[in-house]
Amino acid sequence: MSTKRADVLLVDDDPSLLAILALALRRAGLSVTPCPTTAKALAELKRKSFRWLVTDAQMSPQDGFSLAEEAKRLVPDLRIVMISALCTDRDIEGRPIERLFSKPVPVEALVAFLSAGRLNGASPLP
Repeated sequence: MSTKRADVLLVDDDPSLLAILALALRRAGLSVTPCPTTAKALAELKRKSFRWLVTDAQMSPQDGFSLAEEAKRLVPDLRIVMISALCTDRDIEGRPIERLFSKPVPVEALVAFLSAGRLNGASPLP
């Protein structure tokens, strides 16, 4: 595994949203590795170190909830954010997910949240 920690592993099975979010996060100065599937994301987590996992909730065949659980087992200090059009904060309770952003994703708020955590290492407040 690489010793240099990248900022964001971004996972969404919607290619348009994946490209748009990756571009926005890069423009904000974050390093981003986009993945269109959970299988590719898990392979990246085994290959490279990341600070954040930003994942869609609804994907197939594996959803973002099970990806979050598996990712946290692989990388216990990984910080996880979920994006979803349908889920609510109740859906992430008791899971290793720090924050839920609704779709359409408020990019500025997502960037601010990730950047605050990147700079100070502490959990930023919602």
